[in-house]
Amino acid sequence: MADDRKKLSWREIDKLKDQSGLAKLRKKREKIERAESPLLDETKKRSYLKELEKLFQGKNSKEMEEALKKLHQSAGKRDFKKLALEFIEKFGLPTDALTLLLFLDSKEKELILKTIQFIKENFSLFSKEDLEALITKLKTLRYTVADPAVSFKVEKVLKELPL
Repeated sequence: MADDRKKLSWREIDKLKDQSGLAKLRKKREKIERAESPLLDETKKRSYLKELEKLFQGKNSKEMEEALKKLHQSAGKRDFKKLALEFIEKFGLPTDALTLLLFLDSKEKELILKTIQFIKENFSLFSKEDLEALITKLKTLRYTVADPAVSFKVEKVLKELPL
């Protein structure tokens, strides 16, 4: 029966002889790390989880996208509060940072508090850039909001978040 394993060429055999023991170990370790890294890479993991979430949203995703589009178009207008509360009632709080930033910009105390709590509970879902934007907005909100209860809640959440 023929030997099916790959045989090394003379050039490869010479290379192996020339390498030190540490170089061989380092190459072996790098090869193992490359094989494991897709599983450990946080950005790939987050994007994978977002894709899974989109997959499980199902039929509501088109309806939700339309509602999000209306919501973003109404930002800063009178009907934003109404649309935002309807959106939350129907779909829950969104996971994208841009919409959460819009909710934090609103003047509605209830909406701001729900959004702050959602950010605190789902801190690990956001990408690094989204987290920076949300934290910056929370720091700004801490000083600009008129309601002391909201300001206190923002201060408390900022202290609790692992920055």
